[in-house]
Amino acid sequence: MRRTLIVVALAAGCASPVPSAPAERGPRFVSLATDALDAARSVAARRGAALDILEVSGEAAVVTLDAGDLGLLAEQIHARLDRCGGFMVHDSLADAHAAVTAAAVTRPERPELDYTLDRPAAVRAVLPALDAARIRDTIGELSAMQNRYYQSPSGAAASLWLRDRWRSFTSRPDVTVELFSHGYAQKSVILTIPGTTRASEVVVIGGHLDSIAVGGVSSTAPGADDDASGIATLTEVARVLLASDYRPARTVQLMAYAAEEVGLRGSLQIARDYQRRKVNVVGALQLDMTNYRGSDKDIWLMKDFTSAAQNGFLARLIDTYVGATYGFDACGYACSDHAAWNRTGVPASMPFEARMRDANRAIHTRKDTLETSGNNAEHAIKFARLAAAYAIELAKGELAAAPPPPPAATIAAAPTRSSWSGILAAGSVGLLLIGLWFARLVLSRDG
Repeated sequence: MRRTLIVVALAAGCASPVPSAPAERGPRFVSLATDALDAARSVAARRGAALDILEVSGEAAVVTLDAGDLGLLAEQIHARLDRCGGFMVHDSLADAHAAVTAAAVTRPERPELDYTLDRPAAVRAVLPALDAARIRDTIGELSAMQNRYYQSPSGAAASLWLRDRWRSFTSRPDVTVELFSHGYAQKSVILTIPGTTRASEVVVIGGHLDSIAVGGVSSTAPGADDDASGIATLTEVARVLLASDYRPARTVQLMAYAAEEVGLRGSLQIARDYQRRKVNVVGALQLDMTNYRGSDKDIWLMKDFTSAAQNGFLARLIDTYVGATYGFDACGYACSDHAAWNRTGVPASMPFEARMRDANRAIHTRKDTLETSGNNAEHAIKFARLAAAYAIELAKGELAAAPPPPPAATIAAAPTRSSWSGILAAGSVGLLLIGLWFARLVLSRDG
């Protein structure tokens, strides 16, 4: 409890000096699934206007909406379709057209990477050090903030908090943690572990930092599962890789994206920037909701807007290293940030916590708290094992130091309040017996 209170105080303290960003205004080009058009119509109707539909191609469409209505669109899609996300915000009509055109065709796979599993010693050295309790605590710290909305002071503070947390994991001068500015309050956070022999090839593992609920900037949106769980999972992977002094052959970048909930805006801007600069991203993994086990299998690999070859690689990683059960499902148009990388031709995957029809119903509300996952992170730890294995087996390289010791699950736990009570009770009984023995000795001498 004391730690929780400290976290709340720190979150509030961090948030206070960060001003609210000016409200966004003006038309934006939005691509979305056609079954979300009614949600978009309801948003336009609130302004007394008809929805401006610019294009329909297959199961996707392009519309224009005011920038100030993007949060409301997310709310309406969630309320009407019980769906997280489902739309992208584009810088131009040409980009929006390209998005819906690409959605209507099957994208050819890149020439397959070398997906061999040849780093078992490194992976198996790292996995025992991953700690579910640390993931749980990080979820608790993030969800203690009022919200992490992309335009709110606490959303902006969350970026600074995470940057500082990731920086604390190593003093290596070659490892960097940077903020990627998008022009609104919240920034994306990018941790880079440079590659040694194949540094120009980049492996990306990400999740989204923002949270959302009715009310936007002023909402109470703890977002414990959506997506503090993914960021906490990513954070634990970063901690253990850096504690092991991991030296990848390919460059590894861990990314916490801003503004996913309002059109994948953070990841889209990063993916476009990387494409423009010809950064060779060879694989992207998205951790969006990892801690709610709603289905009979542990991990669900999304088949749509992802790479079949990389999904097969993930399945082999799960079989070889994670020891979890898995299945395949689909999540729909623009359901999370992997779609941003898929748009630019990067092999992308999204392992998810449940079958979509069994997903956590508390997301996008004030009820998305750790309690919905049993106040633990036993489900999320499976995703941490998968992400660590993905990093090491795709980026290759070696560990330059021994991994940190495993969590103290096999070590006798420190006495809890109840166990201390038992110890004190046993001690009291012992003192009483000693006292009785001493009194009997005195009486026998007096007699």
